[in-house]
Amino acid sequence: MDLSPRLEHRGTRRLKAKFASLNRQLSSCLQHKLSFEFVLSLFSLLSKKHNKVLEQATQSLRGSLSSSDVPLPDYAQDLSVIEEVIRMMLEIINSCLTNSLHHNPNLVYALLYKRDLFEQFRTHPSFQDIMQNIDLVISFFSSRLLQSGAELSVERVLEIIKQGVVALPKDRLKKFPELKFKYVEEEQPEEFFIPYVWSLVYNSAVGLYWNPQDIQLFAMDSD
Repeated sequence: MDLSPRLEHRGTRRLKAKFASLNRQLSSCLQHKLSFEFVLSLFSLLSKKHNKVLEQATQSLRGSLSSSDVPLPDYAQDLSVIEEVIRMMLEIINSCLTNSLHHNPNLVYALLYKRDLFEQFRTHPSFQDIMQNIDLVISFFSSRLLQSGAELSVERVLEIIKQGVVALPKDRLKKFPELKFKYVEEEQPEEFFIPYVWSLVYNSAVGLYWNPQDIQLFAMDSD
């Protein structure tokens, strides 16, 4: 699946770099703590972006009802790209749960801790199928934690998760086709990589100063 031609707006260029990094981490299937923290951080970013674009589309539609002369921005394409990446993120998480759940207690812990992130996608028609396993895992382990009491340390929670992995019937997790990724080189990759590398230099260099008003090679973060 090649998202390159459509990820050309300023707001999606940082996402493109992060997503490339995420693909490289698939080999370890989120077994490392930093990997799943990165995944959930990116998923949170995508969720906020999705909600923002959806709100903008709604406001734009309301405005068009009062003024038929104002052209509507094309929010549908932005939503399509964001939802496609969100689904791919959910597929990555789902693959880890179905293929190596016993190796990923930290991922289960993170899903329980950040369960609210997934709430809005449970009934979304584009994600209902892929959310089934995530919902099942969250529900199953939440129940076991409730049975163990209210005051639980992180170590105790991870212990309960590791015990629960053995008890969870694997046939309850729905199998999906194996994930496959193909790298597709852009026609002019320097248009993305040169500004991106210099943005890293600008944001991480110590002892160097550039006047933000003079920077034209890349867009400054609004936050």
